[in-house]
Order: sequence, then structure tokens, then C-alpha cells
Amino acid sequence: MSKYEPRPALREKPLLVLGISDVIVLEGDTRVPTSTHHISAWGKWVRDVAIADDAPARIKELSEVFEIVWASEWGHNAHTAFRAVLDLPETPWAFLPVQFDKLATIRAYADGWPWVWVDDELADLAAEPPICADGVVIRVDPRIGISGLIPADLLAAVQALGSPNATAHPVSENNAPNHKE
Repeated sequence: MSKYEPRPALREKPLLVLGISDVIVLEGDTRVPTSTHHISAWGKWVRDVAIADDAPARIKELSEVFEIVWASEWGHNAHTAFRAVLDLPETPWAFLPVQFDKLATIRAYADGWPWVWVDDELADLAAEPPICADGVVIRVDPRIGISGLIPADLLAAVQALGSPNATAHPVSENNAPNHKE
């Protein structure tokens, strides 16, 4: 059996690499309205998860300006499990086969193409997001997840990477152009 290789990026839009925990699935205290959803992938397992009520609309907005790629512990199950709940397209988005230390895999997949990585603060087991000159790293507030993302702000941040006057810096939940208290 050969090693899994993700489907190549279409390179028509910047990449949005999306985690699930604390981004789509919210646990604990939340600051946004959520609903509990009964999800499954291929009927082989079932799980109840809390998802922000505005998550489907936010995903739709993001998919209009980004090519979305999954990078989470959900692996190949992500799209199938969340398709109905998030109103995702029938054709699954690519997924990166990585759960921890994702940055190298994201960079290799992007291969010089502009990217934004949205994930929880524990994604790489580090308190601070890495400083990247080739992409934008967003650590979401786990109480609001994807609800705190503003697609136009993310697009502006990734477009600024190509500017000779842009300064490479991490974007975290505390200094993100999209952060709302």
C-alpha cells in the first residue's frame, strides 16, 4: 500500500488550512450560540458535538475566497462527518495527514502558494503561534471558534505577505484582525 498523498491544491485561491477542535467543534464555555449535532462518518461511529450556529454561513463565506483544506485529528473523516451540518460541497476538500506539528506539512503542501492556517492553541503544543513569513497563523479563541473569523480580514492578511512593506508576524487570538471580545 502506498503512502497517502493529499490531492494537489487547485491554486485558484489562497489556501485556508482548517483545524476542527475549538474551530468547528466547540467544547466548554462558549461565547456564541451553539447547537449540538449528531455526526457520523459512513455510519461507523457517532458523536455529539457543539457547533456555532453561524458556522455554516462562515464556512460558505470562507470558501468563496479560499481553497479550504482540512488539517486535524479528524483526518479523512472531517469532510464526511461535517458535510451535512456545515452544508459542505459533495466533493470532499483535501485533507493533510497530520495531527501535530502541522507547520512543515502545511508549508510543503502550499509549496509557495499563499496560505492561512486556522487552528486551536494546542495544535502544535506551543503557547505562541510560530512567526511565518510565508503564511498567516490564526489561533482562534476556543469560546468562539470559526465565528470570530472575518474572511476579508484573513484575505487581507495573506495578501499583505506579498507586500514588500509587510512585516512577518504571528496572528493569534489576541492580535488577529478578526478578534472580537
